Amino acid sequence: MKRILSLAVLAAAVSFLACSGQKPDFPEIAGWTQAGEVLTYEADNLWEYINGAAELFVEYDVQTCRTADFAADDVTVTIDLYDMGTPLNAFGVFTRESPGRMAPSPQATATVVSPPYQALLLKGSTYVKVNAVEGELTDTMGAELLEAVAASLSGQTEYPEELALLPESGKIAGSEGYQRQGFLGLTELTDCLYAEYAGDGDQTWLGFVVLPSASVWDALAGEWEPVEHGALTVLHREIPYRGLVGVVQTEQGVVGVSGAADQAELLDRLDSFVTRFRDGEAR
Repeated sequence: MKRILSLAVLAAAVSFLACSGQKPDFPEIAGWTQAGEVLTYEADNLWEYINGAAELFVEYDVQTCRTADFAADDVTVTIDLYDMGTPLNAFGVFTRESPGRMAPSPQATATVVSPPYQALLLKGSTYVKVNAVEGELTDTMGAELLEAVAASLSGQTEYPEELALLPESGKIAGSEGYQRQGFLGLTELTDCLYAEYAGDGDQTWLGFVVLPSASVWDALAGEWEPVEHGALTVLHREIPYRGLVGVVQTEQGVVGVSGAADQAELLDRLDSFVTRFRDGEAR
């Protein structure tokens, strides 16, 4: 009787996994051989795997992390697949951890190869982190590995739809990012999409848009210094070593710029950014 019950429980568990869509196995990576078992972590125990680095992933609502070692020739890598729940959360972690600007990829949203030890990939809600544990990754090997990983994953290759809020005019491709908490090191700035924009000569400046779902204006109004500028109220403050940051509230939401040397430059950049935002250049 106990054996019958055990078999019934096992069958129910297998049925549950199939119905829930969980993936207990690691996808096959063309050209690479799995060299160890697959380990799976969730938000409440991810620290066991990456210690304090888990805080960033928890901040962006990580669902699971599946990790396994793979080998090809004389190189062994650890591949981490982070299910971040939404494309925007995956994008946010990707941009926070990326050491450089994103590169386009035919089968992924974006990739970054950092020889000789690391490569990163974004596809849909999945953030992929590859670390070499034996041997070294070249640019070519890293790019080919990321393409193979991307081919094994489902998910959209387009950027998160929320990025359409950022005006296109003057935006520097690959500079986009998303920070859920503490944007510019300021606890009062949350859920910010940002990108670099071309200024005079080689100069660039940072423009950002607060997601419509975030309510930050009232908090800023009680802390930042106001200045009337035409029909708009500008709230601004100085960030040590980073210049002035200022925001305005439009009908479409809160937008801002940072890195200005003085108030005149801040207001000029805000005028330019708000005009682009209002004119529908944010697709």
